[in-house]
Amino acid sequence: MSVRERSQANREVSMEPKGIDMGDYQERYGDYDIEVAVEQVLTGVKAHFRVLRADAVVADWRLVHINALLPTEHAAAEAGFRAARDLIDSGNFNG
Repeated sequence: MSVRERSQANREVSMEPKGIDMGDYQERYGDYDIEVAVEQVLTGVKAHFRVLRADAVVADWRLVHINALLPTEHAAAEAGFRAARDLIDSGNFNG
């Protein structure tokens, strides 16, 4: 089973709140830690993610475009994790 398949099988269990702020989540994916921040804005919600490996930032905060109509905070967080996992799988951290 690949890292992605294991992560998707345990996705709901592994996404957990991070810190005291609402909308901040973290997840372990292979050798990486993913942090996602979700914010309410006038036009809906937006999500950002960053990727760390051994406490070093591999990919700093990146905006995730949410294409859903009236997305929930949870859906925005999932979109952030999905984008981060895709980046990790591609191995292209410079883009």
